[in-house]
Amino acid sequence: MPHDTVMTRREDSLDEPIYAQYRFSQTVPSGQGIGPHIRLLSVSEDILATVHGDRDVLIWNVKRNLPPQRIEIEIVLDFITGIAISPASSNIVALSFRLGPKCEVWTFNWADQVAEAMFTTGLDLHSPQFSPDGRLLAWISAGSVDVWETIINTHVQTVSENQSGRLVSWDVVTWSYIGESKVQPAMDDDGREPVQLVTDNRRVMMVSREVGEVAQRWRLTTWWPSSDNRSELEMDGCVYGCVPGNCAFVATVQSDGGKLRIRDTNKGMCFDQSTQGIAKRGKTPSVVMGGMVISGKIMVTQLANGRTTIWQLVATE
Repeated sequence: MPHDTVMTRREDSLDEPIYAQYRFSQTVPSGQGIGPHIRLLSVSEDILATVHGDRDVLIWNVKRNLPPQRIEIEIVLDFITGIAISPASSNIVALSFRLGPKCEVWTFNWADQVAEAMFTTGLDLHSPQFSPDGRLLAWISAGSVDVWETIINTHVQTVSENQSGRLVSWDVVTWSYIGESKVQPAMDDDGREPVQLVTDNRRVMMVSREVGEVAQRWRLTTWWPSSDNRSELEMDGCVYGCVPGNCAFVATVQSDGGKLRIRDTNKGMCFDQSTQGIAKRGKTPSVVMGGMVISGKIMVTQLANGRTTIWQLVATE
């Protein structure tokens, strides 16, 4: 794939070139009874953790083109509702799951097959996320956000928020309220669903898509808590979009031949990169799942046919 198409971004006063480079593709090995499609995922600089079916977990190496490894989880559970890799160690993942009428969240060392800590919480538990240092773990439960101190295995706080249609900002150290955006129609009322929500020290960005439409329209919403300004960008021709943790750019897969498009969110610049064998020209690539590491250096996409692809978005060598 050509390397001469370059865009720079500003991060901590340093210009860093962004390349869209195809690394490799893999599929779930057949004969293991594991569904090919990814239901949940979390990706780090080293590994990709994916959930298939109700409770099957695979670990993929994002640096080497190797078949994924199936993880035997020595925890009694019925249905996994969320997975997150710890920033402190790629061997540690957080699993939220249902067990009968209960919902629980565990931190689990998949390399040693050891469950480290657990917390039992209310209904509808999902979307666990670690703090950048790996010490705090937060998740959504019954419309609220629970915060858990993983080192001492103690519940810290429950943050309630029932005003739908608003983006809310919290201090992640004290979990105190900072501010919220102006009232907007609720996502479900607007016929949209959020796909990804990320933030840096200046703004909150959310990627959302229409629900139930054959040709879904994607939207990037940006909110600046300091000024309460909010903007929305319609991403025409987009079949999947995700944003890195520093909010410097948004990466989308376009329906025209499966092009990978990088948009600089500060300057409005963008460039397209062919995805070569991912989709034939003129064919929609049907990206059904994707994710990106916090640094924005690696992006993962999966097609409807089950092919999972690793992309390098920032040249590090």
